[in-house]
Amino acid sequence: VQIILVFNAFKNITMFPTGVRRMSSTELREPVIALFSGSARKDSFNTKLAESAAQLLASSKYGAATKLLDLSSYELPLYDQDLEADGMPSGVMALKEDLSSADGWVYCSPEYNGSMTPLFVNAMTWASRGDPDGKMYATFQDKFAIVLSASPGAMGGMRSINPNRQLLMNLGVNVLPQSVAIGGAFKAFDESGNLKDNKHVSMLDKACGDLFFLTRNEANNSAACKIIETHLATVGAYGAVDVAE
Repeated sequence: VQIILVFNAFKNITMFPTGVRRMSSTELREPVIALFSGSARKDSFNTKLAESAAQLLASSKYGAATKLLDLSSYELPLYDQDLEADGMPSGVMALKEDLSSADGWVYCSPEYNGSMTPLFVNAMTWASRGDPDGKMYATFQDKFAIVLSASPGAMGGMRSINPNRQLLMNLGVNVLPQSVAIGGAFKAFDESGNLKDNKHVSMLDKACGDLFFLTRNEANNSAACKIIETHLATVGAYGAVDVAE
């Protein structure tokens, strides 16, 4: 029995085996991607880079659900275990919820002395705290991320990428190898905050595309497994399927 898959705007999928009117239906969804910058500076190059990535991911080419996070808006105090013992600040819980509800992250970071920014380190430190017993690093579980950077210097903040990647990986995030470093950032964006160089746009598109397709697959993994398990005649009965276009 061949199975025909009919897609409707990526929202649902209905299974129609040949000669059968309808067997089952299951929901698919777009991935949710959170984007944030390690800089709180007004007119930050990395905030512009995050905004550019958000526009690209939300475009008709990909159709992701995006949300831009401002790490400074959570008003997180400098991490202190004594302060944590008095109760988790409300901003911490809000940050953890915003990060947890996304399937993937795009982090854009300036380079501070060849490494990470205090804003980012403090935010990730707080986000790693306050989890239920036995669920260490719950905020970071099953997350996928890419790390980007922009800087006025020729290297584009490249030296910050590996330290940022390492911290996220230490927390359990699946960090993709793709990255983008935008050098000469003071002239890389137009007045609307968009990247001017087609080469930079292409690099950003490649990194964002890889993140999108991976997070889309993971967001719908359970649904895909259900479809396969439901419609395989027997274990291992793989073969051709007809896909309606």
